Amino acid sequence: MTRTPRNAQAGLSLVELMVAITLSIVLVLGLVQVFAASRASYVMAQGMARAQEGGRFAVEYLQRDARMVGHMGCVNDQSHLMSSLPSFGQLFLTDRTNFESLPARTYTNALRFDFALRGYEAKGTGPGDTLSLGATPVAGAPDGDWVEALPGLLRVGAGEPAPVKGSDLLLIRSLSAESAQVSSLTVSADGSEATMLVDGTGWASMKRNGVQPGLLAIADCRGATTFHVDSVKEPGGGANVTLTVIAGGGKSEFNRSAFNLRDSIDPALMQVRVYRADSLAYYVGVSGAEAMPALYRMRFTAAPGATAIQRDIEELVPGVETLQLLYGQDNSAKKIPAGVPTGYIDAQVTASNILPNASGREGWQRVGSIKLGMMIRSNDPAMAAQRSEAPSVLGVKVSAPDDQRYRGVYETNVALRNRLFGN
Repeated sequence: MTRTPRNAQAGLSLVELMVAITLSIVLVLGLVQVFAASRASYVMAQGMARAQEGGRFAVEYLQRDARMVGHMGCVNDQSHLMSSLPSFGQLFLTDRTNFESLPARTYTNALRFDFALRGYEAKGTGPGDTLSLGATPVAGAPDGDWVEALPGLLRVGAGEPAPVKGSDLLLIRSLSAESAQVSSLTVSADGSEATMLVDGTGWASMKRNGVQPGLLAIADCRGATTFHVDSVKEPGGGANVTLTVIAGGGKSEFNRSAFNLRDSIDPALMQVRVYRADSLAYYVGVSGAEAMPALYRMRFTAAPGATAIQRDIEELVPGVETLQLLYGQDNSAKKIPAGVPTGYIDAQVTASNILPNASGREGWQRVGSIKLGMMIRSNDPAMAAQRSEAPSVLGVKVSAPDDQRYRGVYETNVALRNRLFGN
């Protein structure tokens, strides 16, 4: 019997092909899901890390400068200014008995070193209020978006980062942590000129932040006096530095008054030191053309021999959306002017609720702690889901846009160590 040969099968059947395609699609989709989940985790981790890093830096910057509030050398501002005979003087004043008699110059309120701390409360941002954040931060109106209008030294010009609406501002004036020993002080008979020799190593430490110190203070355990130095002679090698001060009689743009008997300081007692007089402001501003929020610091300086105060604005931490502040006030604030600070903090209030009033120095001199809170977002979308409940920053509920950015809240309590016991 003759068999008819059958041709061998070539290729795949339609069923086999469809099964293969289906399996391939499933595998590819699985791989896509794995890679997508991995990317989402990476982006989320990056956003979280950036926000946490920013939070640490922001808290560190604010803590470090806030802790210097009240520092005036050997003793604090309360001791110098609340005694029957104040032992703190400023050559910047036309009238040494009136701390408001500053020369009419731009930013001269930065020289109010008798007023060490001042806050400005954004409207509608007290504990229990709700703050709505837009996708793009909005610059605030200096005359309308804070409980008290912002002073001239905190108002920005064209091209400068403006304070955002709904965020508090903090103004700090203090003597620096760095100082230099004074070995010699010679004052002319009329008090219009003084020459002092200071330790070169200590002077170098006062320049570590890139600042050429011109606004200074000389202090011991009996008194402190702020002034502007006319010239600095640095021989180098750690040798003594010579500071020359011109004061009074219209000879200086800043030092309107001459040295007097209250400024008598004896370097032979080995307690006299010279400090940098720092004037700083912290705020959340709108950053650059992309309108990104960031934490900024204003620094007010005047180099030796300068004729004007310079204001430098530096971006510290990107992504900070709001800064909220509460102030711990000494219980003696209820008895102003007779109440003597005890160091007992019995109230945490906003800047607008400082006793007896928000604009007076007496109440701010009785602030012994600062609570600060910030919300910080990632710079880019981080696949973060919208929270079911609005986060809170020092009691202020914050409604944030659903833009997939990671957001974190950072809060801390800063003790103003120079004021804790009213010493």
